[in-house]
Amino acid sequence: MKYIIIILLFCKGVFSQTASIDTNSILIGEQVGLTISNEIKNTTKWPFVDSIISNEIEIISISKIDTIGDLLTQKIILTSWDSGSFYIKPIQFSSQSKTPGILINVFTLDINSNDTLKDIKGPLEEPIGWNDIWPWLSVLLLLSVLLYFLKRYLSKNKKEDLPIIKEVTIAADILALKELIKLENAKIWQKGNLKEYHSLLSDIIRRYLENRFKINALELTTDEIIDSLKNNTDNQQLINLKLLLQRADLAKFAKSKPIDTENKESMSLSKQFVNLTKE
Repeated sequence: MKYIIIILLFCKGVFSQTASIDTNSILIGEQVGLTISNEIKNTTKWPFVDSIISNEIEIISISKIDTIGDLLTQKIILTSWDSGSFYIKPIQFSSQSKTPGILINVFTLDINSNDTLKDIKGPLEEPIGWNDIWPWLSVLLLLSVLLYFLKRYLSKNKKEDLPIIKEVTIAADILALKELIKLENAKIWQKGNLKEYHSLLSDIIRRYLENRFKINALELTTDEIIDSLKNNTDNQQLINLKLLLQRADLAKFAKSKPIDTENKESMSLSKQFVNLTKE
């Protein structure tokens, strides 16, 4: 196995600025800490670490700048995945304050071609002990106690059966008239939305027919609806119903644009039909 050997190239003399590493030999891919420091009074700028680290060296993390006495310090965690010699430039804090450069030698792992490849061993299974069992037993015991007291509480506090509330059904004609008035007040056709107005009007009447006469009016054509109601409604009401439904069909599918009097007439015929055919 080859190692990463980090050699510090020191300048002559004694400087307050330093660049040191945690260890001078690590395995490839392992991490090493680089600590840089300088006196506060001699620091005019703090170096941008990315600009002094070569591309072959990866920066894992950079700590915040810390103050220790008269010094500013920062720690950078490095690693490398390539073999070779890589140089970290001197770190300059001011025109007169600069650390020595650092040379990093990275070596790869030697593999003997005669060695036999072996399978990766699976994790060892430890025998189940009391420490593995007692938490589950405690939970089971607690649940049993809670269920016991809950059962006793419920048995002593049984409430009388609540009375059955019958669902209130709104008559088909009341519901339809309410929707027609709501549509009329919305003044949709007055705003130019003729297709939407006649479509909503047709849907209200068709739902009324379903609730009142029990026919699938939303799925039937206008002619099929008229044919289904021949024995339930007088001829004049069928004529009025066919008129307003056909007018709605033309507005929806043929892009017909009924005039104002026709829009008002359709609403009037709808209300009249509901009032004359209600139960």
